[in-house]
Amino acid sequence: MSENTNPLLPNYPFNLELVAGITQIEEGNYLDFTIDRPHGMKGYILHLTTLGEGTVFDGKNSFYATKGQLLLFSPQAIHHYHRSKESKYWSHKWIYFYPNPRWTQWLNWSDTQQHIGKIKLQDQEYIDEISNIFTQIEKESQSHNAFKENMAVSLLEYLLIKCISAEKRKVSQVLDSRIITIQNLITQDLSQNWTITELAQQVYLSTSRLSHLFSQIVGMSIMQWIENQRILETKKSLYFSDRSIAMLAKTVGYSDPLYFSKVFKKHTGLSPSQFREQYKKVKSA
Repeated sequence: MSENTNPLLPNYPFNLELVAGITQIEEGNYLDFTIDRPHGMKGYILHLTTLGEGTVFDGKNSFYATKGQLLLFSPQAIHHYHRSKESKYWSHKWIYFYPNPRWTQWLNWSDTQQHIGKIKLQDQEYIDEISNIFTQIEKESQSHNAFKENMAVSLLEYLLIKCISAEKRKVSQVLDSRIITIQNLITQDLSQNWTITELAQQVYLSTSRLSHLFSQIVGMSIMQWIENQRILETKKSLYFSDRSIAMLAKTVGYSDPLYFSKVFKKHTGLSPSQFREQYKKVKSA
C-alpha cells in the first residue's frame, strides 16, 4: 500500500519539519470526518478557524472553535475534532512543526488545558493579518525556492510572536530562561548523552523540579525532546550531506547505527536510507 501524500487525509506520516495547509470542510464533502489521534503527535499543531464552527474534545471536555479561534496542540495533546453539527462549514488553517529551542516562551500560552492552548482573536483586522501569515507559510513551504524551509520557519517564528502578543501579557523570563539554558546546552552538542542530574545541576534545580518544569513548559519530557532534536538534525544531514548512516548516528549520540535506525523509523516511518532516497527524488524533481 502506497504512503498517503495528502496531509488533509488520514494516515499522512507528518515526517517533515514543517507542514502547512487549510482544511475546508463542508457538510458531506470528502473532508467531513473526525480527526482522532488519541496519542497526539510528535510535533506541535497551530490552528486558526477562519469560517464556521468546529467541535474539539480535549480528553475531558468539548468546546467550540469559531472564527478567530487559535489553538495550539502540544505533543501530549489528544487530537479529536470535527465540524460541529450545528454548522454547515468549518475551515481552519493549520501548521504542523517542530519548534526551535528559543521558541519556548511563545509556546507557553496562559489559557492552556489538557495541553491545548487557546487564544481568541476578536479584532477582524488582526484575524486577517494572522490568517495571511498562515497562508504565506503554506505558500513558502510548498514553493520551489531553494530557501523555502528557512523562509517558512522565519514566518512561523513571526506568527508565534504575533499570537502570543494577542494575549497582551508578559512571559515569565525567569521561568523560561532555565529551560532555554537547558535546550541550548543540549543542541550545542547532540552527541553528548546528558543525564537529568547533570542538566539539573546546570540550572541549580533538583532533578524532579527540572523534569516537571520542562514537561510543563515544553509539553514533553527532556529525553523525548532530546530524541526529537536528534531526529531533526539527522533529517537535515540526510537531506544536505552524503555522510554515512553510522557517522550521522554517532554525530547525534548513538553508538549503535542499528538502534539509531529503529529510533529514526519510529519517528518518520522510514529508515534513514529510505528517507535519504525519498528526498533525493524530491530535490531532483
